[in-house]
Amino acid sequence: MKQLKTIILFFLCVVIYQPIKAQQTLEELFNSREYYVVIDTLSKKKETQKLSLDELFYLTKSYGRTRQYSNGLVFSNKMTKEAMRLKDTTNLVRAFNLMAENLIDLNEIQKGIEYCEKVAPIFREKDSIAYQSLCFKWGMLYYHNNDFKKAHKIYNNITYPKYRKLSLFTNNYALTLMGLEKWDEAIVYLKKTLKQSDDRNHNVHYSNIGLAYIRKGSWKNAKMYLDSAAMSLTESSTLYNKKSLYEHYFDLYRSQNKLIEASGYLDYIEDTNEEIFRQKISEKIHALESSDKQLKVANRRETTLIKQVKVIDNRLEIAEKQKIWGAFLLLLLTVALLSALFVFKYRNIKTAHEHIQTEQRLLRSQMTPHFIFNSLSVLQGMILNKEDKKAIIYLSKFSKLLRLILENSREKLVPLKQELKALQNYIDLQNMRGQNGFNYSLIVDEKLNNINVLVPPMLMQPFVENAIEHGFKNNMENAEISLKISLEDNKLVCLIKDNGLGINATKQNTNSKKKSLSTQITAERLKIISKELKVETGVIIEDRSIYKEQGTLVTLTLPYKIEPEDA
Repeated sequence: MKQLKTIILFFLCVVIYQPIKAQQTLEELFNSREYYVVIDTLSKKKETQKLSLDELFYLTKSYGRTRQYSNGLVFSNKMTKEAMRLKDTTNLVRAFNLMAENLIDLNEIQKGIEYCEKVAPIFREKDSIAYQSLCFKWGMLYYHNNDFKKAHKIYNNITYPKYRKLSLFTNNYALTLMGLEKWDEAIVYLKKTLKQSDDRNHNVHYSNIGLAYIRKGSWKNAKMYLDSAAMSLTESSTLYNKKSLYEHYFDLYRSQNKLIEASGYLDYIEDTNEEIFRQKISEKIHALESSDKQLKVANRRETTLIKQVKVIDNRLEIAEKQKIWGAFLLLLLTVALLSALFVFKYRNIKTAHEHIQTEQRLLRSQMTPHFIFNSLSVLQGMILNKEDKKAIIYLSKFSKLLRLILENSREKLVPLKQELKALQNYIDLQNMRGQNGFNYSLIVDEKLNNINVLVPPMLMQPFVENAIEHGFKNNMENAEISLKISLEDNKLVCLIKDNGLGINATKQNTNSKKKSLSTQITAERLKIISKELKVETGVIIEDRSIYKEQGTLVTLTLPYKIEPEDA
């Protein structure tokens, strides 16, 4: 009897404790940074049940933590409407803060400012803590909008002692002071932040202090803090933190007119920008995968709907003949809905395709900032050395090259002669800036002189650039580059040959894991254009040592289109 009572008591405890445990599990998942688990759990639940305000809060915060800010904005808006419907003021102000947070993350600065100005009067006196929490986001919105006076004013509204001791407050307040050029006061708050924050963020605060000393002209102190920031970098440091530190080093050396050191950090900044670009692409891919999951859910619903329609059709077949017309109309309505869904999906796919084409045109229109910077530096050197004639020739070729690239970037295909003209100008510019220079030859198949061949722009230039930048890195004498373009078996083949270090030696002298972004983009463009024009394309890069020669050989099979000559 005593054992039976014990068992009953145990089951009662389990039944009472189970809802509390479920709530704790969701909160524990969020606190343990299992954000994707939270999103997956609540996304499945909202298919069959309406989410509570607390669940909407955790779902919105989890989207923000996983950088899915658009989804976070959607659900913070839903939480706002639900809190207003229930007249739940506490959760309403929480939703306001989430909305402002997502607008900052989406870089919707002006919308964020307008939103904060709109909702601020709604806060009551007893909501002062929540209002001061909003001021953290509000002040940052003004800061990112370069309105430092208003940012400073908003941060002064934060009077709660506990908030003012937070490293988040001291750091952001210091940033607004830097915007107002109050360097000494900013340094005081930045050093407070340094004492309060954990080791993970030390590199950011050291870097900001270094920047403040740069603006004061205190080079020694600036160098000391920037070096401390560099030593504090860890594997968990973000790419943006690293880029900011490199920019501060660049400012330090540029301010001291140490141009060699400054240019070195320009390379670091460029490399970091490439890594940030790849990271954004990965985030976009993950967002697309998340969208794909939602599409699968929609497809399941569509399958269920189709099954229901079939059941209804079967019932209508058994029913009276007078109802057949009703079934027919229902079928027509279903087909119309499915057709509308097909058209909607088709338009979305078409829009995505056009977006990809636009991005390709943007990639084609980009000149390497490093090349433009070097070209302008070479031109400046010629002017300073009073090489007037050479400078005029250099400037003429440089302007023609920029004009050709801008004109070609607007077109999907350009005449081969025009593309070769742009490539010739590029090579001449590169040749004029070097000390030893290099010999260049171009052989074009006679068949191509009698036909109007169109090719995609900027496909050959990246491989010529690699030969110059990497193959002739040591300014070797008797350097040569040759291009041969021929039409063989309906294939337009371009052979790019140099007598430089060779691809194998280049890989050994540089980081083999780092792939040329321009070469990668060219390979991707070849695949896409090959499908569109229905021609064979490809690229093969070989070290000429296999032919007992020196240098690199690139065999580039170009996509092309032949248009009839104008009469």
